[in-house]
Amino acid sequence: MAKGRTTLKQLASILGVSISTISKALNGSHEISEKTKRRIVEIAEMYNYRPNKIALGLKSGSTNTIAVVIPSVQNSFFARALYGIESVISDTQYSTVVCLTKESHKKEVDNFDLLSNGVVDGFIVAVSEETQKLKKFSHFEDALNDEKHIVMFDRVIDSISCTKVITNDYKAISETTNNLIKSNRNQIVLVSAINNLNVGMQRTKGYSKAMLEAKLKPVVIEANRNDIEKVLKNYVVNNSLDAVIALDTDASFAAYKVVSELKKNIPNDIAVIGYMSERIAPYLTPELSTINQHSFTIGKMAAKMLLEQLESKENNDRTLVVDSTLSQRKSS
Repeated sequence: MAKGRTTLKQLASILGVSISTISKALNGSHEISEKTKRRIVEIAEMYNYRPNKIALGLKSGSTNTIAVVIPSVQNSFFARALYGIESVISDTQYSTVVCLTKESHKKEVDNFDLLSNGVVDGFIVAVSEETQKLKKFSHFEDALNDEKHIVMFDRVIDSISCTKVITNDYKAISETTNNLIKSNRNQIVLVSAINNLNVGMQRTKGYSKAMLEAKLKPVVIEANRNDIEKVLKNYVVNNSLDAVIALDTDASFAAYKVVSELKKNIPNDIAVIGYMSERIAPYLTPELSTINQHSFTIGKMAAKMLLEQLESKENNDRTLVVDSTLSQRKSS
């Protein structure tokens, strides 16, 4: 058996047939007899032949490959979303290549520039924090102009015309705030380490709307993930509050740590509701009430939407909304 990967030309030489005959046989062409097909497939497997997907893509216009471009897999939301994407793609002829931007605009642009050049048929993307902060979106526009399909999920850009799968962030936080108000909490503080992201902005708007409608003063504490604990602690030491809504995992952990260090009781003194993995939240003390975004479902929907576009060869842009739900636990 040959070592390494055998080329199509080498395989043709071994079998004593033309490259065209091998290509047709491996693609199931009716022009080649079943006996010849079986023989070619058998030898191709024996000699470790694998077709060059990029070369095939240049000829056919399709590589059957999808790029998933996300900030991180350490973030449980994106890890679960990726699992949802793979659960759909794995049942098709498509394969995936996963690219991590680490919240970098440059990495995101580099990934799009590389993969748009005949390597993939489409993209599933959650936009990096730096891209949103810089408001530089030309790499998405360039990919669309090159007739690449794009589906954005969770972190989306409103000005880019593509299919999007999002959660009802505005509504979810507005309803969560109203529930706290109805339970006689009227000094509710919002804590966010994602104020540069569209999702953070939408959640903040939902909170502010609910507070103002109840004639209560909105208090929004924003800081980067490294400083959020210090900024929150400074506020709690010097001000009165009876509830915290944390918009991300870093803010949720910061709230728990600050309240604990200041010897305040959750939820009697301060109720806490946050965003955190459903696999972690029940193991905090007390169990953290969370807003569940259903990231696995979001990933599945994003994959299905992209597959529909790839199969139909059309860009039927839509925005699909997945309802978030409140998982009520002992912290609120």
